Amino acid sequence: MPSNARNNLDSRLRDIDQLLNAHSAITKFKNAERAAQNQNGQLAAIANVFNALITDPGRGKPKEVDALNRAAYVLLMAHFQGFVDELHKEVGLFVVGNKAADPEAVIKSLGNNRQNPHVNVITKMFAGLGLYDILETTSWQNCSNATVKSRLTNALERRNKIAHGGREPITKADIVKLKDFVVNVANSLDSQIKTKARALIGRNPW
Repeated sequence: MPSNARNNLDSRLRDIDQLLNAHSAITKFKNAERAAQNQNGQLAAIANVFNALITDPGRGKPKEVDALNRAAYVLLMAHFQGFVDELHKEVGLFVVGNKAADPEAVIKSLGNNRQNPHVNVITKMFAGLGLYDILETTSWQNCSNATVKSRLTNALERRNKIAHGGREPITKADIVKLKDFVVNVANSLDSQIKTKARALIGRNPW
């Protein structure tokens, strides 16, 4: 069973699906618009317009979807950060329990203090709860631990460039790959933290 934080991430990722659908819709509309303009009023050729509306549009022109791609990229990384923060609080309440007069205050003091969820930040957050080396074994088929760390760092750097006004080129394929990456990292973190918390406390946190 996954954590509440992991379930909530799935709900948030629907925002990304909506943006990806909007990407396709915009591109389809632009293709249909161009088809209509090229028909010179010939009724027999209007089928081309409808075909443009129902056919997979492929890649959109940058000027049509570039802003949408950048927004999706930033939002996706924000959702990942939200997941990490929420997971930290959820397992923290389990680990700290009644050992502190104000468990939430203790957990908050061990949080990321609005920092981006870089590898060292995530490691430090969970180490503060007694859950050590949380990202040291995160990997999956065709993605080594070193690659996971490198990809996370690169994704956060690109996100920061966009958020600060940089014209970072982002494609729909980038969004799809990043979403898959976030899901895999989240699944690994959720599983590892559950295992480490159980070893620490003696029962499953979720």
